[in-house]
Amino acid sequence: MSDQSEILKAMQANADALTRLADSQKETKTRLLEIEQKMVRNPRSEGFGDGGGVAELADLIIKSSGAQAFEQKNTPSFSVNVPARLLTKNTIINATGSGQPLVAGDRVEQRGIVFAPQQRLTVRGLFAQIPTSSNLIERPAELAFTNNAGAQGGPTSPQGTGESELKAESAMTLQLLQTAIVIIAHFIKASRQILSDAPLLQRHLDQRLTYGLNVKEENNLLTGDGGAGVMFGIVSQATPFNGGATNQTILDTLAKAANQLAVGNYEPSGFILNPVDWLTCQLLKDTTGRYLLGDPAATTTPKLWGLPVVPTPSMTSGQFICIDAQRYGYIADREDATVRISENVNDDFVRNVITVLAEKRCALVTELGAAAVYGALSYAG
Repeated sequence: MSDQSEILKAMQANADALTRLADSQKETKTRLLEIEQKMVRNPRSEGFGDGGGVAELADLIIKSSGAQAFEQKNTPSFSVNVPARLLTKNTIINATGSGQPLVAGDRVEQRGIVFAPQQRLTVRGLFAQIPTSSNLIERPAELAFTNNAGAQGGPTSPQGTGESELKAESAMTLQLLQTAIVIIAHFIKASRQILSDAPLLQRHLDQRLTYGLNVKEENNLLTGDGGAGVMFGIVSQATPFNGGATNQTILDTLAKAANQLAVGNYEPSGFILNPVDWLTCQLLKDTTGRYLLGDPAATTTPKLWGLPVVPTPSMTSGQFICIDAQRYGYIADREDATVRISENVNDDFVRNVITVLAEKRCALVTELGAAAVYGALSYAG
């Protein structure tokens, strides 16, 4: 009787196991069917390209040894080697960098073409600017004057004393000074097509070429050597500084330079310094650490010894100019900066090449070169 009971229990256990196996197989088939339906319904969302090969992929999964082992409860999971041709992804994303096929770059032209900072031009503003209609400036100038003024009949009288006697005679010689108008110019070549297709470039060329003229002019106003086609700059005409002393401060040097002009009956109107040297002046401190030129937070016009300071990169670092600009001279302007274009250069016409030319005509007319003092800011000892 016990043997029969044991047999019934074993048969019941086998029946339960077969039921569970059937349920597991049903669940597995249901899951595989869901996968197949998803691939057919929305292949892109599952990463299977355009839907081609879906049936083949589903069949591959169902018939795999791993799926069969999974159905038989011989493994909790399984993997299937799927050919790459059945897993071609097609998720569309943004490209990066330039030349993207779908997204155009936002090119901002309202702000113009980006370029480096331009130098602030300051030297021209020191002088009067007078237009001229000639290519040569002439002016009479006094070369020498001998002053023999004295009392009639006095010790300097040629003879006799008192009324009716000869008076002293002075002397003067004159000369004609001449200054040629110089041409400052440069050009750039560009194709006619690019100038037509990119109006922004034409405006940019006009601006930059004109700026280039003005920078060159400022350099010449200071250091032009008077060579062929070059104006005489202040440095070439100025009086050398005669107050140099070993280890004196920059402030001492500039005060003595202003006094040198004053002794010569000139009225100093300002100093021309390199920005680096002007900063050196600003950083000078007393023995307690206070800045000599005042509170750094104060907004004041650059001045030394009551005279304006004109900082410009065109001035050689370590050098200075102290000037009476009104007595020194003026700038004669024959032609303001102009920009012209032409195709009539060599074979440019048949090449569709245009020359963009910028030029100006002017000169620094020196009337009294002694109205400027030039020298070094420090003298090593």
